[in-house]
Amino acid sequence: MQKIYFLSGTMCNQELWQFVFPKIKNYIPEYIDITSASSFDEINHLILSKISSPAIIVGFSLGGFSALNFARQFPEKIKKLVIIAASSKGLSENEIRLRKSTIDFLETHPYKGISNTRIKQFLHSKNQQNNKLINIIKKMDVDLGKKTLIKQLKATSKRIDITKSIKNLTNPILLVSSKEDAIVSNKDILDLNEALKYSFSVVIKNSGHMIPIEKPNELSEIINNYLNEF
Repeated sequence: MQKIYFLSGTMCNQELWQFVFPKIKNYIPEYIDITSASSFDEINHLILSKISSPAIIVGFSLGGFSALNFARQFPEKIKKLVIIAASSKGLSENEIRLRKSTIDFLETHPYKGISNTRIKQFLHSKNQQNNKLINIIKKMDVDLGKKTLIKQLKATSKRIDITKSIKNLTNPILLVSSKEDAIVSNKDILDLNEALKYSFSVVIKNSGHMIPIEKPNELSEIINNYLNEF
């Protein structure tokens, strides 16, 4: 069977896909770890070293942006993309300043782990007291640790708007978003769908940013339908 490759977001590892992988049909899911990369160029090299092209890549959040960025530079290596809760836009000046202050703080203070307040921003209001989901996010954060967080923040802060440069991609692209995502604007993803020539958009309800663990059954069904029907 053909492989399908998965990329996670900031401070996320393979645990993000623990409920999705068992439900993927007719393909072998393989996780590509991009947490060691110090730049988007390094992320591209990691992807190139792992895939058999033309490849199907599923990317979440930072992993989604990374998949789009890879596709614009190596379109011949891509068969299909599934982009989950990710925008093609660059970071705002406010977000860049926030990241810089976070990096400065982390480099001079001990890291106590992701806070409950921050976790709530990633989850839908209905899931903010769900200890199973909260513990998954906390475990990924602990497993990756302070050094990875600093590296990822530095590596991905120079995130330019790549929308114009991917408008002419001919690869089929499925965009999955949530109306209640407090991290990535659903409008940004719908705007991206309008900009792309060969994209499909699916909006999931009652989920926050963490779609792979909040709505794994629905997400798996969407991915399976896309892979096996298009």
